[in-house]
Amino acid sequence: MADEYTREWKFRAWDPVEKKMYSPEDLEEPNADEDAPKSIYGKLIDGDLKILDVKKEPPVEFLPMQSTNWYDNHQNEVYEGDILELDDRYCQVIWDEETSGYMLLYNDGSVEQGGEYLSDAMQIAGNIFENGDADPEDRRRTLRFRAWDPDSKIMYQPEDLIDPEQDFSFSVYAYLTFGVLYIYDFKNDPPMELIPMQDTGWVDANGKEIFEGDIISIGEEEETAQVIWSAEIGQFIFMVNDGTLVPGAGSTAVQTEVIGDIYQNPTLVPQI
Repeated sequence: MADEYTREWKFRAWDPVEKKMYSPEDLEEPNADEDAPKSIYGKLIDGDLKILDVKKEPPVEFLPMQSTNWYDNHQNEVYEGDILELDDRYCQVIWDEETSGYMLLYNDGSVEQGGEYLSDAMQIAGNIFENGDADPEDRRRTLRFRAWDPDSKIMYQPEDLIDPEQDFSFSVYAYLTFGVLYIYDFKNDPPMELIPMQDTGWVDANGKEIFEGDIISIGEEEETAQVIWSAEIGQFIFMVNDGTLVPGAGSTAVQTEVIGDIYQNPTLVPQI
């Protein structure tokens, strides 16, 4: 049941100094054995994704832009910050903190729900940095992760996912390879691939961070639900144990309570 909702966490990055967009293919794991090792790479520092150009002093921090997991009518991958042409109108893909998902912001200020169901109707026309005047700092958001080790049955919290360059004794490394986030425990041979889980940005009634994969208790009836990512609408949602899908929101999440997660507490969710 748990593996059914794993997904790919993929990024591109904007260089605010050189005014350049780096595609996922540019964000490759650095290899010191290469004749010209790459100087731009992404890693987790205390669970937060950082994409840095280390050839600069001090290193330049890029702006990560996450894939929505949608595609336009030419099968181009849609990222947050993209400008879309849709029904003869233009909109930009934004991240909405309340719903913890992607929305479409039109030039007239209206905001609508997006989703992969619009794939046949939308076409990427540019992005807010190369084809607009967006301030990168206004668009920066925290991209925070924890990770599950399916071999050791250990849940690594964000603070456990430290910068390996600061602690060489630590065996868990997180980095981007062609823009995709991978987390490995290198004490195993071959290394064990861990399962990333993203922070929703919500907190429960006790102030606890809510991550995808968490199991929560909802309402006075204490219904049990999982926090999952919906690729269809590009948002985190609640899936109640009876199969009902409930849109998530920060205002409702604060009324819930985290009681476990799908890996450490599998008996709390239906088993198929």
